[in-house]
Amino acid sequence: MMKFQTKASIFIVSLLFTSSIAAAASLNPNDSTKVKRGGDASFSVWANQSGNVLSTGFISSMAHGGFIGHDILDPVLEAHEGGMGFFGGSIGWEKKWATKPFKGGKWALCGSMGSEILYDSRWTSDMFELIFYGNGGHTGRVDVLSGTGMRMAEYNRFGLGFENTKTRQRLEVSLVQRLAGAEWSIPYGYFSVSENADSLDTYLQTEARLHALDGPSTMNVPFGDSLDLPFGFLPAYGIGISGSLPLASETLPIRFEINFSDFGILFEPQGSSVAWFQEGIATTGLPVFGDSLTWESVIEGDVNTDSLLLTGRSVKRMTLLPYRLSADFIYEPSPDVMIELSAATGGWMPEPLFTAGVGWTPFKRLAFGVQAKYGGWGKMRPVVWAQLKVSCRRMLVVEIEDPMGFFIGNESSDFTYNRGITIRLERLAGDGWDARGGRFKSTCKRE
Repeated sequence: MMKFQTKASIFIVSLLFTSSIAAAASLNPNDSTKVKRGGDASFSVWANQSGNVLSTGFISSMAHGGFIGHDILDPVLEAHEGGMGFFGGSIGWEKKWATKPFKGGKWALCGSMGSEILYDSRWTSDMFELIFYGNGGHTGRVDVLSGTGMRMAEYNRFGLGFENTKTRQRLEVSLVQRLAGAEWSIPYGYFSVSENADSLDTYLQTEARLHALDGPSTMNVPFGDSLDLPFGFLPAYGIGISGSLPLASETLPIRFEINFSDFGILFEPQGSSVAWFQEGIATTGLPVFGDSLTWESVIEGDVNTDSLLLTGRSVKRMTLLPYRLSADFIYEPSPDVMIELSAATGGWMPEPLFTAGVGWTPFKRLAFGVQAKYGGWGKMRPVVWAQLKVSCRRMLVVEIEDPMGFFIGNESSDFTYNRGITIRLERLAGDGWDARGGRFKSTCKRE
């Protein structure tokens, strides 16, 4: 028998799924030069993955199996710049919209909805060495394990707010649901063997949480058969603030815009499965053979250590939502050329994401551009995008991150670390709305 929270979660997911279909259908591609006062709208889907040390070639070698030698491992180890390795990304969809202004005024109702799966993993270079090389060459130094961990969660959100038709400033209050999630981390840990291999000192603290209920459950899927799941949902809810603050010059072809989303708090209910483990070993003058603790007993695993394992259920707590914050600068030296610079943070990214690019509109209905991205989870990678104007107010935008990364199994992709694709349908704002500039500019004739 499903609990009320599980039924409510299934209902919300079904509602969002149905809304996404309706949103896509509402973006009618039929051409029309009639100007209306409706606001803009968009429907986006995306999937991306980035990393800074695990190349596509290394992942393919691990998947195929066989002997993994130094020729494969050494480049990965050397790529751990700053001593950390990252791997993460997201998969999701989002619908944004704005209505007609109230009574012909400057304010309109706006909103957004969407779902997203976030995943993030990070580890120290010392952890990578201990796993793939062993500790043979680690005598006389301290291997740091602190900061290693991974997490994944699925978020649904629905927001309502207001948008100004002239300044295009937008502010929303969002209800955010974390449907399910899991996380594991090593907040503190180290491993040390003396240079003469006669003393050992190691300590480890690790924690794992599973945000789900024990026992099977059934999930009803719209337009399909129900799914039997080995766990039950344990949703958490939060409140966040999202919005946009654009600033445009009246005399120069430049534009500056700040975007933020999901700045708020997530209220976790009690009941998540929690495991906390602590272990420590410290000894000096460790002999090779003997009746007490020796290197022989360590190698054979016959060691009694001070270990502590605690398991149970979590209590209620508050955590931060996975917010996002970005700042964009757009310069249009001519009507057909656009230069973009941006910086973004949040969304579980371990480092800020910087982007620089240029766009060109060689034809009336077609524009394309190239970008370079650096940071987030990954290294420097190229991005290409194309925009097709289906009508004066409707267009299709396709953006591909590191295109060579999609040729998995081909030698041409062995040295890529990222891949991603975004597809967006746009309906631009009509009469009475200030143009947004940049890529998103209506060419409808004003009556």
